[in-house]
Amino acid sequence: MPTRAQPPNKPFLSLANFLPLLLLAGLSLLALVFHWIRIQFNEAVDFSLDWNLFLSWIPLLIAFLARAVSKRFGRLPLVIALLSVCWLAFFPNAPYMITDLVHLSVDYNRDLTWHDAIMLFYYAQISLINGLVSLYWMHGSWRRTYSKSIGLVLLLISFPLGGFGVFLGRIVRLNSWDILHDTQSFFDDIWNSVYDRTALLLSVEFGLLLGTLYFVLWVLLRYRTRWLERSAR
Repeated sequence: MPTRAQPPNKPFLSLANFLPLLLLAGLSLLALVFHWIRIQFNEAVDFSLDWNLFLSWIPLLIAFLARAVSKRFGRLPLVIALLSVCWLAFFPNAPYMITDLVHLSVDYNRDLTWHDAIMLFYYAQISLINGLVSLYWMHGSWRRTYSKSIGLVLLLISFPLGGFGVFLGRIVRLNSWDILHDTQSFFDDIWNSVYDRTALLLSVEFGLLLGTLYFVLWVLLRYRTRWLERSAR
């Protein structure tokens, strides 16, 4: 009985795999252009925007690594679990930039108001896209490593946890790396925030926002995948 030909091993890293990162890098550079224009107004500039945008890249790169590992080496539950914990620690940095819109000061007669509105929205948009793409890659890694049902559970849990992380960053003022240099206080702040009404509000509403946007992204990508599969037949 003839044996089935095995598909050739794909390279661990390839140019095709890097194309999404290159595209998102280009969009992130455009955000810096908006900021450079803002600097030309000779007004006070808050460079935390650039820092927060950089932080949104950390979960993206972690998810990129998890995707590459799960595709190339198959099921490595402990490795993916470790990468998942690291990813979750930084994932809230992506939707966090939506809250930077509160810094917008409105004066309808100033051009600076409109530029700042566009700039803040663009930064938040790119950061959010980074987060959604990272979530899509992690979801795929969970499905390949564990099962479809476990992958779905982890996906659904990620939505409200992302909102809770935004609360910890914006209201409690925790940073992702506080767990390393002040572990006890870090977990104390988390525990004390569990019953906070604002924490519940942000967890639910950010969870709904992330869930809705992710559903749109998933449907579009799945439709594209199926269309390509049918075209190849």
